[in-house]
Amino acid sequence: MPMAKAIEVLHFVEFLETKPDAIADNADENEALEFMQSLFIGKRSDTEINNDFQALRNDNLWERL
Repeated sequence: MPMAKAIEVLHFVEFLETKPDAIADNADENEALEFMQSLFIGKRSDTEINNDFQALRNDNLWERL
């Protein structure tokens, strides 16, 4: 994975870590948790992962969290 993409993933994970645990209990804002749980470690291409991250951005998930 290119360094820029790896850094973006790390920033995303750090962002999630700063959020309260109560997010996991809220069904309306549970999309990020479901997305992370649906990942197949080592079996998805960079393109697939980037497309999923972009879909989350397009849905304004960042603003709702």
